[in-house]
Amino acid sequence: MGSVVAYRCGACTYATQQMQIGWGKAGRARYWGGLALCPACKEIEVVNLSESRGDRRETKCTRCNGPIRLIEGMADAIACPKCGKALQQSALGSWS
Repeated sequence: MGSVVAYRCGACTYATQQMQIGWGKAGRARYWGGLALCPACKEIEVVNLSESRGDRRETKCTRCNGPIRLIEGMADAIACPKCGKALQQSALGSWS
């Protein structure tokens, strides 16, 4: 099962919408939601890591079409893209 999460920063006003990360019953081959950062927009978004479009480093931002970079490491240790402080994760549920 995947998770539905949202992130917010306690130090500034940054907050994300609900995001579906992980994978559901169909497995990682169909959908695998991973977190990515757009340095230009200073926004976090979810990308489908199971898409077979070649190099993932060429994935573009859905807002500005600029290059994004995948966020690696633990999902609970993400820095705020606006101020750099640690984001607080809220688990909102799960999906399958």
